[in-house]
Formats: sequence, C-alpha cells, structure tokens
Amino acid sequence: MGSRATFEEVFPGVELQAIHGDAPAANIVSTARGELYADFELATFGPVEWDVAAMGPDGEAAYDRAARRRGLRELDDRVLRFVNAVGMLRVVSCLPLVPQLPMLMDALKPAIDQWRTMPFAGGLPELGGSPADSGSRGG
Repeated sequence: MGSRATFEEVFPGVELQAIHGDAPAANIVSTARGELYADFELATFGPVEWDVAAMGPDGEAAYDRAARRRGLRELDDRVLRFVNAVGMLRVVSCLPLVPQLPMLMDALKPAIDQWRTMPFAGGLPELGGSPADSGSRGG
C-alpha cells in the first residue's frame, strides 16, 4: 500500500495505530517486572495485524482471545493475509544476500518454509489473488 487512503479504501473499518513494526518473539523479553520490547527502529503507524504477522495460528488465536477480553477488534483475516504476504516478500527479497552472509539462511529458512505453504498475495481478490482463497483462518 502506498498510502493511508488506499489502505482505508481496501480495508474499510480497520483502524491504524502506533505499532512496533518488527515484533517477532525475539524482540519481546520477559523480565520479573513483565514483558519488555526491544528493536524500535521500525516503529510506525499501521494495523495491529502487522505486529502479529508471522506468529502463526496459535499467536493469532491468542491475540483474538485477548482482544475479546478487552473489548478490542479481533484480527481481520484479509489484513492479516496481506501483511503476511508483504512480510514474506521481505524475507524472499533477502535471499540474494545469502552468498555474502551465509548465516542469514539459518534465520530465513523457517519463514521460507512457511512462505512455500501460503497462497500467492494472501488470496486477496482485489490484490490479484483468487476469490477461492479468501476463506476464514478459523480460530
């Protein structure tokens, strides 16, 4: 998405907010006083789905349970598929760097394996995916 207006047009009703921007579990540190977040150089304004991207069905279900308890919006399936597709594109685009930094492949491999199981472009019909791919993630 090139603009907030385009995002709001494609995903009406999905509010944008401050997000971490790079929230894998490795950037969440448990301490005696609670969880702390690290690595804020990608903090930005976007959908909460961006910070839940790539956490898989268990992470998505945990977020939705917490959102229901707090009276917040649950994850939007279409937005989640979109941000997961963008995240996977970022991972795949790093592959040409592996010959220069071979250890990078160890970090990319789990995401590449996951990417191979995903429908192209998250299955969003208006973004070129198949309408048949636009079902619910369940949970």
